[in-house]
Amino acid sequence: MKNLITDIEGILVGCAEDHRFSTGVTVLSGPSPFTAAVDVRGGGAGTKETEILKLESSIGRVDAIVLSGGSAFGLDASTEVQKLLLDEGKGYKVKDHSIPLVSSAVIFDLIQSDDYWENNVSIWRILANKAYKNLSDNFLLGSKGAGYGANTATVKGGQGSASCEVKLSNGEKIKVGSLVVNNAVGNPLLNDGPNFLSGHLEVNNEFGGLTLSDQKYDGKIRAKRITNDFEQLNTVIGIIATDAPLNRMQLKRMSIMCHGSISRSIHPSHTPMDGDTIFAISTSDKSLNVSEEISKLDLTIISSIASDTFSRAINRAIFEAKNIGGKPSWKDLFEN
Repeated sequence: MKNLITDIEGILVGCAEDHRFSTGVTVLSGPSPFTAAVDVRGGGAGTKETEILKLESSIGRVDAIVLSGGSAFGLDASTEVQKLLLDEGKGYKVKDHSIPLVSSAVIFDLIQSDDYWENNVSIWRILANKAYKNLSDNFLLGSKGAGYGANTATVKGGQGSASCEVKLSNGEKIKVGSLVVNNAVGNPLLNDGPNFLSGHLEVNNEFGGLTLSDQKYDGKIRAKRITNDFEQLNTVIGIIATDAPLNRMQLKRMSIMCHGSISRSIHPSHTPMDGDTIFAISTSDKSLNVSEEISKLDLTIISSIASDTFSRAINRAIFEAKNIGGKPSWKDLFEN
């Protein structure tokens, strides 16, 4: 396993960046559509086509999910992906029409410029085109894709991913994986660092292999940092995926539980300025009857480990980030 969300068969990820504007786009898609749900907890979310993922919706599936910089401008990226999917004949069938369904969420990474168009095409559509054409089962973390211009209260943010196998109560094994863009209002570090708030969840030294700290949390340090940057519009957005045959209601529960990983990895979280949004998808094509559904016990097992995986991706986004001229990266500050 590569410790990426693409360890789950049927998931591909592509990324593209524009260094001029410190922004980027990440696209997740695959050969088949995904059963999907979403949970939004931040007070300043920027999203598109999330209504189709609500449990009362008749749809509950997507052909792709786009994570993008650019704030509301970046939502245009999903339109480009929709066009590319249509060119491939993909989409939800309505009479004689194919309608690709693309949900998206954005972070605020805008710099002081209004020149976001080239020949009347937004740079995020251009980036989405490149990202879609870069779809692969391997991709880079840190200052890549939608994480290129991401920041947190203390250090450079970025794009992270993680995966693991989960053993169910009957002994069967399934996989979960996460993809995160960490642009949080809060601080992912314990006080002044270098330890991560959820560093105890690390697997195979994936974010530095630091000895666990015995420091006590100092709320005054963090409160000061947040006050100095209080007007920023930041967020954590991401995708949690599994090959387990979860239905929409179960995926919704998994996305809800994964929001806990934001709270334990970044503090504060779910603030009025955050747009914290988590999509949950299943690649399984198994048709579930009520009597065949994953049990509540196994759903709890899957979702709790998925939450750990999401926390790990949050930390990997920070650990793998590089300084692009703004806030120092974790490696700038703490790597010898």
